[in-house]
Amino acid sequence: MAYLSWYVSPNEVSETVTIIANTESGCIGETNDGFAINIGPCNAQAGDMISAMVDIKYKQREAAMNP
Repeated sequence: MAYLSWYVSPNEVSETVTIIANTESGCIGETNDGFAINIGPCNAQAGDMISAMVDIKYKQREAAMNP
């Protein structure tokens, strides 16, 4: 159980992302290493670069699912 909790609990860092879309479910930003992340509501437009909190474990799980 402890392993499962560690695996799914977020490990967020601040990262600069480029906004690729602003949808009704939030802004979609692309990280420097190419991951698309929903960062939640924002006022940015496509092409803007903003600082956002990104879950590093999400990127690790995404990479494992798409080798």
